[in-house]
Amino acid sequence: MAALILGALAGCSDTSGGKADPTAGATHKAAAPVRLPVPDGFATETGWSTSASPEATDVEPGSSGFPLVAVAPQSALVIQAAADGSRVRAFSLTSGKAVWTFTPKALTSARTGVFVQEGKAGETVVLARLGKTSGSGLTTSRPTTTIDVISADSDSKATAEHHLDLAAPDDTASSFTATDSGFLVGPAIDGVHEKAVAIDAAAGAHRTVQTKPVKVSGCGSGPCTVQASPAFASAEGVVSAFQQQDGCDQWTESGTPCTYGFQVGDAWTSTSVAPSGMHVGIPLAVTGQYLVAAWHTSDTQTDPPALSDTDKTTLVVHDLATGKIKAQVSCTSADALTLQPGSAQSSTRLSPNGDFLISGQAGFDLATGRGHCFTSTASTKGIDLTAVADDGTAYGIVHAVDQTEATSVYGRLPIAQDGTDTAERDSARVSVRTGAAKALPAAAEVPMYLAADGHGVFRTRDVVAVYPAS
Repeated sequence: MAALILGALAGCSDTSGGKADPTAGATHKAAAPVRLPVPDGFATETGWSTSASPEATDVEPGSSGFPLVAVAPQSALVIQAAADGSRVRAFSLTSGKAVWTFTPKALTSARTGVFVQEGKAGETVVLARLGKTSGSGLTTSRPTTTIDVISADSDSKATAEHHLDLAAPDDTASSFTATDSGFLVGPAIDGVHEKAVAIDAAAGAHRTVQTKPVKVSGCGSGPCTVQASPAFASAEGVVSAFQQQDGCDQWTESGTPCTYGFQVGDAWTSTSVAPSGMHVGIPLAVTGQYLVAAWHTSDTQTDPPALSDTDKTTLVVHDLATGKIKAQVSCTSADALTLQPGSAQSSTRLSPNGDFLISGQAGFDLATGRGHCFTSTASTKGIDLTAVADDGTAYGIVHAVDQTEATSVYGRLPIAQDGTDTAERDSARVSVRTGAAKALPAAAEVPMYLAADGHGVFRTRDVVAVYPAS
């Protein structure tokens, strides 16, 4: 079961009447529920809710931004961080009871993200902050990145199992790139890092990873040497993306095609598992034991790969350890969405029982190996999926293209920052089993996590609410 980060969705309801204190409303238990407009099937008169803060957003595709809420599925906890990183609280998902509180060392001007990762020893909560040390006496303030690792099953007054203090350069902006099994910190461009720090949360260790030459077999003209850049980390190692530059022709359809692919640690390389005739593979996300990739049969590569209505894109679920194809579906989109490494990480989820997987605008039935597209056509809009239940029912936000770069990138859920005035977005319910889709009532919120027992977790700009199934 994959851990989940909950972003505040753009266009969600503002129900608190102003800025909220994310830790207010509960000493021992979260408050009685705010009744958000949600799809039928959830009992909004019961459950619980708590106030939440708007979050800062890193708009770089592939980055994880600065989420302030996450779910620890195995521990059945909702994790919430204060926007300034001054406190983290864990609530029981079902009751709203406050289970533990963690208070880290203070930073100034902190941008904060909270994440949950899974390992052999269980779930860990990662509090990541970009900020400055306070400075005192003869000590000057300096930029820093701090990582605190807390066990999800901590006692009521939690302490960090590991603390890392990473010096941050003054002239570059770092991003957090988190999956449920790996964590990178460093500047990101087009979904990859030239240089980053890979964090091993379980061990409290870190190492530098960077672009490096890699010899790859199976390129269009045979073996080739490429420059592979870290995109995101996984249980099988760092996933690095590359594009062949030499020994191929990017300009003409009759020339030798250039290979665009990826390497998963030391486990496997995309060229060894590529669908027949496909030379372009983009690693979109990882969840649990699966990696999701987009594949093209591209003859010329002068433009970034895109999910468009001119050529079909094959979206594939690979076994993370071996690269074996577990499910696939071919899709087109009238929106011409750019495909970048890690761009669908925020929208990639497994159902609690592991039978279904959603990623971006596609859903997969892992038992049958089939998938369905929920992309746009000339007459229908695409749906960015947010959560999937054990029966294959999934929810999503109707994709709306605006003038921002983020909406032109495939798989990245829209995030509402503090002070934004984003129009409400439509939402939908779909069946991953059949491919059927139905619009929800206007202004309906959609769950960001669905538990096996039917509880749904909803996150707006200033409210976190959990409702049981009705």
